[in-house]
Amino acid sequence: MRQLIMVAAVILSACGADPLDVPPAAPNVSLLRNPTANIGSQADVVADDLAGVWSLRQAVAGVWPVVQTRLQFAAQGPDLVLVADGVVCAQAGACPNGTRPILYREGLAGRFRAAGPVPDNVPSEIWVYWMDFDDRTMAIGNPNGDFVAILDRMETGGGDRITAAREILDWYGYDLTRLVQVRP
Repeated sequence: MRQLIMVAAVILSACGADPLDVPPAAPNVSLLRNPTANIGSQADVVADDLAGVWSLRQAVAGVWPVVQTRLQFAAQGPDLVLVADGVVCAQAGACPNGTRPILYREGLAGRFRAAGPVPDNVPSEIWVYWMDFDDRTMAIGNPNGDFVAILDRMETGGGDRITAAREILDWYGYDLTRLVQVRP
């Protein structure tokens, strides 16, 4: 093996390249967060805290839940249900009115994992990164970094809470320039 490395080094140096000067891999631009950043969920959040209707305040264009401006969650014991108006079915006619509920099993506090398969456009995990003390605003995403959203109980207002949610997302390595305001 050592001889193979030496041969590769000689070939690279003959081509004018420094064998130790290998360019880093291009970043995956589909990811919305730096995968090396710290990440965690809010330990005191349970399904009951999420139950109810939420307005999508900020999200990434073209990424779940882009087609929905309102999401509804329900608690089913310790588990979370993303209610019908929060999901668009992947196959036409697969569910009534083009929507279906998805059950997420409670994991560690503030983390929920889908109990079964989900459509391509829906996350298999939902982590609550931050929720204010009155359960009015929350920042959600997942460790894969393939979706992120700021939700609020109200369609407008609460600018200080939206700012706090963005600060948490920034801390967790999300690219805030990709978040668009859905509701003021």
